[in-house]
Amino acid sequence: MASGDQMERAHAERILLGKGWLATQTPDFRAALLAGTDLVQFDKGDFVFHAGDPPGGIYGVVAGSLAVYVMTPRSGPDLSHILHPGCWCGEGSALGAPRQILTVCAMEAAIALHLPADAARQLVRSSAEAAWRVGALGQVALQAAYANISDLLIRRVDRRVGAVLLRVTGALAEEVLAPTGDIRLTQGQLGQMANASRDLVNRTLAEFEAAGWVRLGYNRIAILDPIALADFAFARG
Repeated sequence: MASGDQMERAHAERILLGKGWLATQTPDFRAALLAGTDLVQFDKGDFVFHAGDPPGGIYGVVAGSLAVYVMTPRSGPDLSHILHPGCWCGEGSALGAPRQILTVCAMEAAIALHLPADAARQLVRSSAEAAWRVGALGQVALQAAYANISDLLIRRVDRRVGAVLLRVTGALAEEVLAPTGDIRLTQGQLGQMANASRDLVNRTLAEFEAAGWVRLGYNRIAILDPIALADFAFARG
């Protein structure tokens, strides 16, 4: 491996060891998982996997962002969530799922560490503790799904847009509110995830920007004051 590749790999590991699910695991487990991973790159629009595909392994996002689409036998695929650095997907590959249940693709150029399905299953079989720790990753995904449902049950459109915006930008992650840098997100995509028309999203975002809660750019949004935005989005009444 070239020196530059080694540096890129080391940087990728630092990202995943610094935030998200892997950062909370034991050193031995983290080392065992990372030892089986490869660095993979995606161009904008590349599919990581499709719903219905056979298990393809676990992916930890290092750079860029991945779009998550949900579908049922009668609907979808519909854009539902966005994964940022520190997030993981594809854990069903290690937990015995016969096929993928989500479609995931790159919203922009992205980099991930990939643990192939065979290596993921071997890790789970290595010990009960390892199986428990990978299973906990499934709980992370379930919590994100519950948050998605909760957001969509907010009746007022402007508040619903605010709640979805906090979730999909990563401003509200692991129950912690924090400002973000510029996040790749179009108003149309936000409208899809918030079940709101583009006109309503446009007007709502203009109000958020005037209040100093967000900064808008070309296909980019930054959360400047997540606490104020959350107070508005999750207010009752």
